[in-house]
Amino acid sequence: MPTFSATTTTAQASSALATTTCHHVSHTDDDGADEAVAEFLASSPPIGNGNDRLPRVEPLSVADDDDLAEPLAGQEAFESYPDGGREAWTVVAACFALFTTLGGIFACTCILSAPPGGVLQDRFVSDGLAPASTMVWVGSVQASFEAMIAVPGARLVAEYGPRRIAIVGTLLVAAGPVLASFCTGSILFGLGQALCYFAAAMLPSAYFLRRRNLATGIVFAGSGVGGAFYSLLAAFLLSWLSLRWTLRVLGALMLLVNIPAALVLRTRAPSAEPMGGGGSGRRMVKWSAFGDRRFTLLLVGSSVALFPLFVPPFFLPLYATSVGLSPAVASVILAGFNLSSAVGRLGFGLFADSLLGSLNTLVVCLLLVGVSTLAIWPVATTIGPLIVFAVVNGLCAGGMFSLIPGTVANIFGSRDLSEFFSLIVFFWLPGYFLGSPIAGYLLQAFGGPEAGLAAYRPAIFYSGALSLASAGCVLAVRVIQDRRLFKKI
Repeated sequence: MPTFSATTTTAQASSALATTTCHHVSHTDDDGADEAVAEFLASSPPIGNGNDRLPRVEPLSVADDDDLAEPLAGQEAFESYPDGGREAWTVVAACFALFTTLGGIFACTCILSAPPGGVLQDRFVSDGLAPASTMVWVGSVQASFEAMIAVPGARLVAEYGPRRIAIVGTLLVAAGPVLASFCTGSILFGLGQALCYFAAAMLPSAYFLRRRNLATGIVFAGSGVGGAFYSLLAAFLLSWLSLRWTLRVLGALMLLVNIPAALVLRTRAPSAEPMGGGGSGRRMVKWSAFGDRRFTLLLVGSSVALFPLFVPPFFLPLYATSVGLSPAVASVILAGFNLSSAVGRLGFGLFADSLLGSLNTLVVCLLLVGVSTLAIWPVATTIGPLIVFAVVNGLCAGGMFSLIPGTVANIFGSRDLSEFFSLIVFFWLPGYFLGSPIAGYLLQAFGGPEAGLAAYRPAIFYSGALSLASAGCVLAVRVIQDRRLFKKI
């Protein structure tokens, strides 16, 4: 090998230099020794390419060795990853706890959570505190907050650390339901939810490399677990307490859960440079990211995927009743979708770490979302196929969410994860706002639910086609990253 022979030649030259120098030193004084060294160097033959005395040895490449290359994926940010241990898993558990409260209150209030709306949302409407049209916008604004403040929120986490931001977010999250007991606004909760999201969503990537997607999946699965738990708890409390006191109890419980979890959080990332545009401070937005084709395609692909992602949970209860199933069965099917989503966040994370890699698994998720929507949903006219569709689609939709942070970290490195991921989430905003309303408009344009199953098909095809388009964008990222078909990425 060239590296070995260059090293050997250099070692031989060094040995000769030492021998000759010692020989001259033994017969001369100090000045004579210096002259002898200079004479030897002048007379010694060149080594390497003939121009330099000592050849420049290129660093040893490990790009072709999967076992060696993988641990280097994020070394620009951290020298090593614990990939386990008490501290790492404690942080994951704390992030999971934060996500349970985020998913919990969202499930209780969001229009997508249960037919015809969340548990608390139904009570607001039935008690005459707000019309249904207003509550729909409350749920939409609340869901969109994480995208609206993605860039400044992630920057605040990078500058002040996840612990401080999570504490501030927790206070806002707890204050949201309490203040909602006096009014219908959810701005405080939406803002607090977004801050807690960015404090927890990216943190597992700082502690894990080989099990990064599993750790992130555990965190994101907390949203589904919290959605189920807090929905049931809210329904139980409403049977005993008024709406106002139910909201206050939920706010207090969230405070009790989130504060201990927030205090555990700590980052391993280097401190961020001060915000601002002048001097040496970093810009709020990393505009240079758009010069990378991989980033642009991943951003476009994930943004397009957000448009159809909430169409199934929005339509499934209505579709189920349209095919003759009871509202109770429709609720069970939707619960199966939500549970599958939580399992998918964890399962696909494990699958990505052990077999395919996060980028490959993300392509598979998006493809299966599109294929299941186009191939199963249009012919699901009985409970069996409809359950199959809800489970498959829910698994893959949940996996898509949990795989994005790990994919960004693995492709672009952990040091830039905060900036790249926040930009991607910001561009999810149109999908959050317009995805389901577009499907609803298509349904009404073709006659509405009263027109039968044929009226649903344009919305279903819209959803499936966009999912396949998003899979195509992410597949292009995969090809640019590495053309080898069976490479784990």
